[in-house]
Amino acid sequence: MRTIGALFLVFACTLFGIGQARKLFFRQSCLTGALDALRFMSAELKNGAVPIPEIFAELRSLPNTKLHSFFETLCTKMDSFGAESLADLWSGCVMNDQTISLSQRQRQELSRVGSYLGRYSETEQSDAIAVCAEHLEIELKMSSDKAREGAKLFTGLGLTFGLMLAAVLI
Repeated sequence: MRTIGALFLVFACTLFGIGQARKLFFRQSCLTGALDALRFMSAELKNGAVPIPEIFAELRSLPNTKLHSFFETLCTKMDSFGAESLADLWSGCVMNDQTISLSQRQRQELSRVGSYLGRYSETEQSDAIAVCAEHLEIELKMSSDKAREGAKLFTGLGLTFGLMLAAVLI
């Protein structure tokens, strides 16, 4: 019975480590989704034929995006567009949406784009989005490196901790 309990403990600790590692990969996929959304917005703005609320609605309807709830919230808040500026709506959604896993620095960078949306010409908006995308690509590279290193680290720590606890209990 002790052996089964010890094996269960090792298994549980290892699963906890794997769960922590998955959080790092989720951040990486959120950053990839944000970059894809920014590129889509830039392309639509360069064409100049689609208003910004429609771009948000298109992004909301795209399947399998990590930012679906973000754009869902943004489209819902667009009803109060007259009372609040587009920059405030965008920034509020970026900073307060906890369903996307971004660091504070990444959120601030993404939030900065909102101050350009709807205020300047399509070219200037696209340029601001391109600058933000460059910064987020650097963050994505660092996040990818951290995810690879962290996956090994957390899984190993979980397994090691489980083995240590099992050894103490047996």
